[in-house]
Amino acid sequence: MHASIQQQDAEKFPGQVRGSASAQESTVAQRIAHIDDDPDIRDTVRRILEASGYAVESYQTMNDFMVSLWNSTNPPDLAILDVMVETMDIGLEAYVEIRKRFPELHLIFMTSLGEEIRPYFTGLSDEWILIMEKPVEPISFLSIIRSRLENNEP
Repeated sequence: MHASIQQQDAEKFPGQVRGSASAQESTVAQRIAHIDDDPDIRDTVRRILEASGYAVESYQTMNDFMVSLWNSTNPPDLAILDVMVETMDIGLEAYVEIRKRFPELHLIFMTSLGEEIRPYFTGLSDEWILIMEKPVEPISFLSIIRSRLENNEP
């Protein structure tokens, strides 16, 4: 009986991880940082993620996010980076810096350029880089977020 209730809770709140104090009493939402200069995109992404139980920190500029990240003792579980926020390639530059200082941080790129942006990633990293196209479709977006967070390798 309890197993089915716990399973239902997990399905309702997929972005939450059971707390150690009491699996029944407390949960901690996984934290996702989202950087995008478009307020409509930021709002849409925030609503989708929060409705699924994730805690969202939104940033209008990459600089705002980088300052917050550098000063943080508890970085987010995942960051969704816009490729072109302030400049054409600030997302790529930020990616390189974040990888150096926070190699465990899960990263996803979101762009309106789609596959056109892929050549810019050539030689940037040996790892697999996830790129999502804007606007996002909520179900597939959440599936990608869950998959990335469940993967032990950033």
